[in-house]
Amino acid sequence: MAIFHLDFKIVKRSEGRSSVAKAAYHARTRITDERTGDTYDYSRRTDLYGHFILAPANAPEYIVKDSTALWNEVESVERQHNGQTSRYFDVAIPAELTNDDKKKLVLDYCQKNFVEKGMIADIAFHDLDSDNPHAHVMLTLKTIGPEGFGKKERSWNDRKMSVLWRESWASMANTYLAAAGSSERIDHRSLQTQHEEALEKAAVALDNEEKALWLAKATETNRPAMKRIHSAKWRSKAAQEQRAAEQVVRDASKQEAVEVYKTFSDLDLEIVIDVRSFTVSVLAEPEKIVLPETHSGSSTDENQRPVLVAPTPHTRMRGVKSYRDKTKVSKVVAGKKPSVSISDSGTNTILKTSSSQNPNRASRSAPDRKRKHKATPRQDNIFKRFTAILIDFIKDKFIWAKTNKTRVDSISEEHDKHIAENYVFDEVLGRSVPRAEYEKQAKFNSDDYKPTPVEVRRFPSRSKQKLVSVEQSMDYVPSPPSMRRRNSIPMMKPPGFSGNNDTS
Repeated sequence: MAIFHLDFKIVKRSEGRSSVAKAAYHARTRITDERTGDTYDYSRRTDLYGHFILAPANAPEYIVKDSTALWNEVESVERQHNGQTSRYFDVAIPAELTNDDKKKLVLDYCQKNFVEKGMIADIAFHDLDSDNPHAHVMLTLKTIGPEGFGKKERSWNDRKMSVLWRESWASMANTYLAAAGSSERIDHRSLQTQHEEALEKAAVALDNEEKALWLAKATETNRPAMKRIHSAKWRSKAAQEQRAAEQVVRDASKQEAVEVYKTFSDLDLEIVIDVRSFTVSVLAEPEKIVLPETHSGSSTDENQRPVLVAPTPHTRMRGVKSYRDKTKVSKVVAGKKPSVSISDSGTNTILKTSSSQNPNRASRSAPDRKRKHKATPRQDNIFKRFTAILIDFIKDKFIWAKTNKTRVDSISEEHDKHIAENYVFDEVLGRSVPRAEYEKQAKFNSDDYKPTPVEVRRFPSRSKQKLVSVEQSMDYVPSPPSMRRRNSIPMMKPPGFSGNNDTS
């Protein structure tokens, strides 16, 4: 059967691996690594069914002529001693396809996802006639141009790319399987993911056919995944026993899925649900439930129970054919979602189609009654306390706020009291500060404040040095003040003027 297997890995020199050795093994040929001088020979293997090299149009001819030239060139352009030289993967090909379709599928997949993005793909096919047909593909990591290899393309290493590549392989393989007339399909997701999705789809299904298909899918994927067996151990007895046991579990899950589909596809949607015990019982035919005429004043009316009346003949709705079995007709109309009606007495609930679809369906009616008791919150556990708090909040915000505006808010009053006791307004800072901090600051700023021994120890004062006076340090004797002139007022005389000159 068709299975999904596609795993990407990197050839790393840090792990002692070589792209030349990997290419020689895949192509079942003899290649000598020009960088190390080692020769790898796998030409004695006889399981090779084809070898191809796909390259972009601008790749040089001397590089892509064969695997020897390609991977020796890749090894020579990688300068780092611990660098990465290539990406490779092996993919399981659906055994339901012919050998030509197997090769075409892999070549189309590599051309679309890798070569068109600028990679060179070296493809080798193995064991196409066996029960394990597969292909080995090696991809370059650097861009290619007319001058040869360039820089590495880091975007190809994104983890999202591997998810897209896996999804693309599943989609293309299913297309080839459908064209070959096979009902087998593969999925790139894990069995756990497929199981959870099937349960979610079944929960929102609108009719029995859709619900049965998704429940069958959930049953089929509710099993452990098969473990991969290496080709070197494939022929061993332990590996064959392991695979046989896994196939028994897989076949049992598929058979159980078939039974689940048959059960739920034939199940009638008309069921009665008891809300008190949450039990479901299936009715063979729709039954009409009629409540007797009652009066609100009578005490015995409350204890009366609904009476089941024999069903009246009615015409069945026109069904829709199943796309799996063209001869089988589903019980409901596709796209019409059933509706639920609940009686006032709270005893039973009937699931029926809406009255607009078929007026002859079972219906349920009950007389109008006035409620004697007001709805009260539950009187137990956290729900009681939460309801009381919610009612008080609504009264405070929407009822008492309009009817009684003078009502004192105890919460605000307590808050103001707490603020007044613990905070003081600081005029310097312009805001309220804690009272303890304010008092500590005021005490520190007071004139008679003396530091405690702890504060003195933490913040020692500057050492005091004795000041030496100027008179003691220098032999300086100030001169006596000079005698002032008797006439301290200066006299204004022009230059060269003498007072003793006589002009007579």
